[in-house]
Amino acid sequence: MTYTKADERRMNELREEPLDDAHLEELIGLLLTGAIRRQLWLLFLDEDDRLSEAIMPTDDFPRDPHEPNIVDDLGPVTAAHLIAARMPLVLEAVGAAALVLVWEREGAADFEREELAWAAAMAEALRLQDVPLRAQFLLHDDGVRPLTLDDYAPVTAGRGGGPA
Repeated sequence: MTYTKADERRMNELREEPLDDAHLEELIGLLLTGAIRRQLWLLFLDEDDRLSEAIMPTDDFPRDPHEPNIVDDLGPVTAAHLIAARMPLVLEAVGAAALVLVWEREGAADFEREELAWAAAMAEALRLQDVPLRAQFLLHDDGVRPLTLDDYAPVTAGRGGGPA
């Protein structure tokens, strides 16, 4: 990926300061410029709300966050709960205090049912694991968009639960 000198300067400025919601969205938009495939980005914030150097992309997750899995150490769990169960160890390993999820997929900025379902399932699963989830975003063809509780709460309610 090629950045202009102005982009690099701004990214460096943002990485040095605590990130409020607007600056977090700006930094993600600078780092991840447009969707190229379906994947999930795990970003980490330190105790001062600064972005960690650790950024982890993954594309090895099912379409349905409720897909069942059987894991030796956890037993039967959903895909979302499996990912969430691993996050305390990941946060500790990278020295992070909070997690940011960025759902990448090609297409328009309109939310699709899949990312709404994943956002809802991950918010709930991370809550159950006591993992601080700072924010979720959608990375689409034209940039980045916040994915908030108001966006995915109807999906959660539709599965018979309340907002995560």
